[in-house]
Amino acid sequence: MAMPGSFDQNPQRWNPGGPPPNQESGPMGNPGTGPPQRGPPSMQGMPSISGYEQVGGFGQMNFMPPPPPPPPPQGKPPPMEFTNLANLNEEDCRNAMIQFVSENCCYGSAPAKEMNITNVIGLTALHYTLETFCESRKTGYVHEPYRGGPIDGPQNGPAPPPWQMHCVADSMFNTHVKKLEVPHTATVMPCHACDARGYHRCWRCHGRGNTRCDNCNGSGQRHTHDPHGNPVMERCFHCHGDGRERCHTCGGDGRITCDECDGYRNIKSFIQLTVSFTNHKADHIIERSDMPDELVRNVSGDLIFEQVLPQVWPITAYPVPEINANSVRIVNQHKGAYPNERQLQQRQQLRAVPVTEAHYDWNETKTRFWVYGLEKRVEAPDYPQQCCWGCEIL
Repeated sequence: MAMPGSFDQNPQRWNPGGPPPNQESGPMGNPGTGPPQRGPPSMQGMPSISGYEQVGGFGQMNFMPPPPPPPPPQGKPPPMEFTNLANLNEEDCRNAMIQFVSENCCYGSAPAKEMNITNVIGLTALHYTLETFCESRKTGYVHEPYRGGPIDGPQNGPAPPPWQMHCVADSMFNTHVKKLEVPHTATVMPCHACDARGYHRCWRCHGRGNTRCDNCNGSGQRHTHDPHGNPVMERCFHCHGDGRERCHTCGGDGRITCDECDGYRNIKSFIQLTVSFTNHKADHIIERSDMPDELVRNVSGDLIFEQVLPQVWPITAYPVPEINANSVRIVNQHKGAYPNERQLQQRQQLRAVPVTEAHYDWNETKTRFWVYGLEKRVEAPDYPQQCCWGCEIL
């Protein structure tokens, strides 16, 4: 059996065909109520790894403080150029409403086809976003079944510091997590969960391989009636009169392969580095109509301005003062907001999202709707026919 710090090229897996476990005392009647709960391995005797004295134990992850942030950008901000956006006409609004009604089976189509559009107001919603893409690193001990092979332990050299391990994001501004084994931190130890046996005594049958028959309640016989309706007893067809049946949890073996070591009796423990790439996002929407502002957030628009830098300058030269003020506010909020993370990149965008407000008459109804986004989505909370006007009752 491999001991901590050693390694075995060919560990033997528990053989289910071996001798049965000891017939430990247990109730002969009802089976166990569930598998036993196992705690994490003990940290006693684990090697000390230089630079990882504050590493989390099994099942725990501790933050590793990031290196100092880079100095703020100096000098003048780069030139910022902005584009414009056009809006929809009456025909575009009507077509968008007809499409919207066709996608809602309970909406009647008459108002969309017959309405008299009296006024079309072209608006432009502005959507400013700032994304701060950061990286944080945590370490902690983990373990897995040891199935053989070389072990990269402390005898191979010092472990690299957490922030010197090479790990790059799969894609920028996309939240994801990567996990790495810290070199020279692995060790092999006997499995703590099964005491290096490779199996557990079955919790359901207590190692006997069979349980009381549920069909006859363990009597081997069941009540029934003869062809004349008289009560009789007959042998239970489920257990063939034995009163017990093969345990379905362990398959009749009396033992269950240990999940922690997968039956190999040993586990490999090592320090795991968890690198979390997080995209922090904040935004501000300017939308002057009565349409809910949050609708602008999830539709596409025309990109007026974009800047991607390790640290961006806030927008200060846009003709709408509210955009400038909120850009300054959000950029300043992100400064130092994530002390446990290293800032990798920032991206700010200003989008112009088309919003067209259309007023219309139909019968005696006078109301309005909005067409917004390049997808031409419709917001029509006061549409006249919304309750099963388009459904046919069979």
